[in-house]
Amino acid sequence: MAPQESAIPQFRTDGYLPEGLHRTTEAQATFRFGTSTRRRRRLILRLRQWIELARQVGAARLLIDGSFITAKNEPNDIDAVVLLPLDFQQQIDDEIEPALELEQMLLTRHPEEIFAAEDETDWDEWAEFFSQTREIDGRRKGLVEIEL
Repeated sequence: MAPQESAIPQFRTDGYLPEGLHRTTEAQATFRFGTSTRRRRRLILRLRQWIELARQVGAARLLIDGSFITAKNEPNDIDAVVLLPLDFQQQIDDEIEPALELEQMLLTRHPEEIFAAEDETDWDEWAEFFSQTREIDGRRKGLVEIEL
């Protein structure tokens, strides 16, 4: 799924973002999704940690989803997919601390909301998966990509 070059659009009437991959900065995502409630402020701290780790390992892309990017005042979670750099395994072998920390999260599934994409095909599959709602009608929704 190719990102759309635009600001984060307004929510649809059903509380989801319009379909597509909406690219934004960390600051814009923080302002839009991470400040209105105590729960959102806690979740944005988790996202900011993931963004920092992604940058430190040289990740290519970071996608966010979950109820965090909906109109819910009290979102349950924030999901993320990080497109790992080609040399990620080498960074682990070289015991680069941010790579080890990220690998630990991915392997232990703690926190359980962060996932890895190993290549663009994997990324596209995750984007397709997360763009589907759990609604009975199977409607699709938008996702957010954080600029790294």
